[in-house]
Amino acid sequence: MLKKISNGHQAAFLYIGVLFCAYAVVLNFGKQLYCDVTSILLNVSIALIMLYRLKMTKNLNSYWVWIVLGVIGWVVADVLWAGYNMSHENSSLEALFFIQVIYFIPFILFLAASVAIFIRSNKSGLWTQALIDAGVILMIYASFFWFVVFDRDLSFVLSTDFAFHLVYIFVDIVMFCIVFIVYFSVHTMKRRLSFFLCLAALGLFCVYDMYYSVMTANGKDLTNTNYELVLELVFVLFFLAALHLKRGEVRLKFRKNREDFHRILINKLLLLFVVLAFAIVISGKIDLSWGIFIMILMLAYAVLTHSISSVRNNQLLIAKEQNVKQKLDKMIEERVQELSQTNKRLKQLSEYDFLTGALNRPFFLLKLEEMIKTKALGENIDIYSIDINHFKSVNDSYGHYVGDEVLARVVKNIKSVLPKNSLLARFGGDDFMVVAKQKGDGYFREFLTRLHAAISQPILIESYKISLSAKIGISTTATSEILAEDLIAQAGVALNSAKKNTLCEHVFYDDIKDMIQEQNYIEILLNSINFDREFRLNFQPQYLIEGKKLIGAEALIRWNSPIKGFVSPALFIPIAEQSSIINSIGKWVAKEAIKQMSAWNQKYATALKIGINVSPKQVDNVNFASDILGFIKEFNIDPRCVDIEITEASLVNAEEIMQSVLGVFSQNGISISIDDFGTGFSSMSYIKKYAINKLKIAKELVDNIASNEIDKDVATSIISLAKNINVKTIAEGVEDATQLEILKSCGCDEVQGYFWGKPMSAAEFEELIKSSI
Repeated sequence: MLKKISNGHQAAFLYIGVLFCAYAVVLNFGKQLYCDVTSILLNVSIALIMLYRLKMTKNLNSYWVWIVLGVIGWVVADVLWAGYNMSHENSSLEALFFIQVIYFIPFILFLAASVAIFIRSNKSGLWTQALIDAGVILMIYASFFWFVVFDRDLSFVLSTDFAFHLVYIFVDIVMFCIVFIVYFSVHTMKRRLSFFLCLAALGLFCVYDMYYSVMTANGKDLTNTNYELVLELVFVLFFLAALHLKRGEVRLKFRKNREDFHRILINKLLLLFVVLAFAIVISGKIDLSWGIFIMILMLAYAVLTHSISSVRNNQLLIAKEQNVKQKLDKMIEERVQELSQTNKRLKQLSEYDFLTGALNRPFFLLKLEEMIKTKALGENIDIYSIDINHFKSVNDSYGHYVGDEVLARVVKNIKSVLPKNSLLARFGGDDFMVVAKQKGDGYFREFLTRLHAAISQPILIESYKISLSAKIGISTTATSEILAEDLIAQAGVALNSAKKNTLCEHVFYDDIKDMIQEQNYIEILLNSINFDREFRLNFQPQYLIEGKKLIGAEALIRWNSPIKGFVSPALFIPIAEQSSIINSIGKWVAKEAIKQMSAWNQKYATALKIGINVSPKQVDNVNFASDILGFIKEFNIDPRCVDIEITEASLVNAEEIMQSVLGVFSQNGISISIDDFGTGFSSMSYIKKYAINKLKIAKELVDNIASNEIDKDVATSIISLAKNINVKTIAEGVEDATQLEILKSCGCDEVQGYFWGKPMSAAEFEELIKSSI
């Protein structure tokens, strides 16, 4: 216990210990006055130290106040008693009665402290068990006094001398009941040491006073005997309890009361038997009737307490079960909420684009189908297919983080101008889709203006200001019989048309519907065409500009459909390039052109060149190079008489396969020309890189060479640069003498055009060969 007392309190502990020992000495060897003075000094010191400790630990507002007041009250009574002893001869019976009343006040204060402790510690509300405990203890004490102390003599009980002691005994029994109940209700492991010492002091005080009252009633004077040390030990226990008080301890709540009821019952019975044995030893006699009564009482107490314990156990089990059920219900509720949140999140992910918050494609299709089916008479469903122009450059220039933020801002801006009954979806990348349900035909044109304005609104992200534009394809329907996929496809077709037209921001599907249907019809015809019957080759002669010497021809395909008639190459070639049929057409052209030119060169002993136009898709075909080389070998033509014409864009976007094919052609002596040079990138770097042999100056430049100085300067620059890198030039579309003279003055090597020769049939070109020999 000393180890738990801080160094600051050891002096007080030693001081009280010395006073207690001094009191024990004077009690045995000193006079009455010394005993009274030492006792008063000891109790005053204990009261003051306790009061100081209560103030320092902020425990004044508690049952400790009643205990301190009780100790102080006892000191006051001791002082009065000492004064009474000093003036015994002059004292009256009234003074003695007054002192006895003063001694009764500490009992009331200790009883108040006991009641406060009981109320504070009893958390389970076991009032029934408490009443039974109190009743049994009262009956034990009452029977003990009746059978043993009073020896069944009622006159002794009713005597005036004992009546006052009977009041003390009653208070002692009540306090003992409270201590007994509290001790067995508060969990041992949860008790605080100060609280335990306080209970021990109160219990010891009850036992002391009951014994004192009985002995006094029997005429035995215990004043100034060693028995008085027991009383001082009570106050010392209060002192030790105060030393162990923690700051604000009395405000701390007790945890739940003990629930091991059967063990508590056994401990209670053992303690009661110990108390009874102690009472028998002290009294020195035993009454058989009292013994039988006690046995019956203890048996009844055990049965009642066991029954109450069983009921309480069942209540606790039910409470635990309900608690478990509540916890399970709470867990289930939390789990349901989690599942609800998860389902909500999954629904969000399944219906919306996580980056922008717009609808995703599958959910948009469902909503669009629903809008089409529920469309009212007179309502139109308008689809706007949106593609942000050059958005890839935003990602490349600013990073994907900025790009993602830009997309989110674009969606926000578009939503701000959306009309009612409209939806916005992101189909992936920078492709968006808007659907609106409106009455009337003119609304969508007004909405388009606001839509373009929303998209082009500058976006500020950190220190970047980003401006965007978009191409939009629009499709509309007034019928509910159309499929959602078809309506979206129509908007996609319109968007593709808008993307091909640099001067147009948006295209309506209705405006290009006839053209699309015509293209689809041509595609169907192409897929069922008989190449040898419907295709033929025309040949446009190519001349040296000096001397007008025939040097070759460009093979030009012509299609005469038995169903549609003549179809312009400008119409069917782009359509063929969108499908794999361009490979078959290109292969047929190359074979027929090489075959025809080989026959003419062998027949007329010439070395004319044949120019063959090649689509980028043909180059991507793994068999393209081997097919060309195979035709050259099959028809025994000099590879130098074959000229492969490719576009500028093909070289700029060249992939590894393009580089490989051009390398194979170059190694085998096949010349390579760039068609329509001057209208695109016009870069000389890739010309040298890929060993280009000839540049074909675009007809667009030649058309304006006589009237536009810029076009003339461009053509002159091309010719000059080509000569510097030892590359020949040929001008396309020369249609008059002025153009010819300008090109000749610029140093152009070759010409091709209507002025010297239109495209002609094989028979006509053969006649031209004959006339040029």
